[in-house]
Amino acid sequence: MGRFIVMDIVFHGNSLNYDQGGSNYQELKKITKWDGKQYTFVSRYALRYSILETGREFGYWKLAEGNDLQEKEKVIQPNENLLINGRILAHPEFDLFGYLITSTKPQNFREAPVKISHAISMTPFSYDALFNANVGLANRLRKTVGDMNPNPFTSEEHFAYYQYSVVIDVDRIGKIEVYYKLEGKNKKEEIFYVDENYKNKIELKQYSRKDDTLFIGTFSLKDEEEIKKRIKNLIKVILNLKRSIKGRLEDLSPKVLVLGVYKDSPYKTYKDKISLVDEYTEEEYDEIEEIKDKNAVRVRHVIRKSKKPVFEISDFPENDKEKLNEEEILGIVEELFKEKNNETEEENKLEKIKLFYSPEVEIKIK
Repeated sequence: MGRFIVMDIVFHGNSLNYDQGGSNYQELKKITKWDGKQYTFVSRYALRYSILETGREFGYWKLAEGNDLQEKEKVIQPNENLLINGRILAHPEFDLFGYLITSTKPQNFREAPVKISHAISMTPFSYDALFNANVGLANRLRKTVGDMNPNPFTSEEHFAYYQYSVVIDVDRIGKIEVYYKLEGKNKKEEIFYVDENYKNKIELKQYSRKDDTLFIGTFSLKDEEEIKKRIKNLIKVILNLKRSIKGRLEDLSPKVLVLGVYKDSPYKTYKDKISLVDEYTEEEYDEIEEIKDKNAVRVRHVIRKSKKPVFEISDFPENDKEKLNEEEILGIVEELFKEKNNETEEENKLEKIKLFYSPEVEIKIK
């Protein structure tokens, strides 16, 4: 079953993903759920884009440049040369999120080891909207042309909590398979080669007994520390995720995070077990006031209400919860890479689930 990391995340954001729309009306992406109401969502593609850009801005990785890409059959894709020499593993975006290369025979594709779901709002959309126009620019132009014709537009707005999941297949990161059919006088040694500037391992074997020209090359990173660093960098980015949208910088860092690490054990998700409860939280305490010159005290019982959002999580295995702490989260992930010398497979299994949350919210375990 291998090793898996599962992150069920709740974040807070405003109007994060617009649809194609039409005319001067800008429409948010929406989906209708089982209750018949519409909810806004951030597509998994938009989340992946923000993850890659945030990682680049924070210096956790470099993205592929133009000379590492090509356009074949109207598909923008990694350059074929990156694939057949294994150097594609030097790019975390292709290692983590997969690729499709149509220029090889047969076509090569990589299913993403990092699966991201859509982020769906936890409250329905109420059709709030913003009307705007470039009045400033139009007014300046009016002084020259004598006429004022601004460009008005309306954009939908939704300020809400959103929920999504990330599943990381740890054992598939840092490893790829390349399928290649030899043509003409090419030899397999001339097609598959290791770039001397990038350390990796390669194994070659005939792929089909019926076709002696079809081969499979398996590339993998030599250093597991590099794989571990790549996974930790991904988690750091998710914990500090940002999204630039229409001149705004939105903070998509988690307010609630259920983190699960699994080794040789079926993994699970709590995405459908986290709900937003609309209620006040109450805090009761006694306020003591000393009365001067009377050698006495006055006690007042105070009930203070606050409007913190309350998240309820059902079927959680334990009441083990604490404030968000990046160092501890990375420490839990580290346990996946520890070697165990136990004799039985059952003793080698690992299943650890922990709940982290921001001071801005309240948590109830149901």
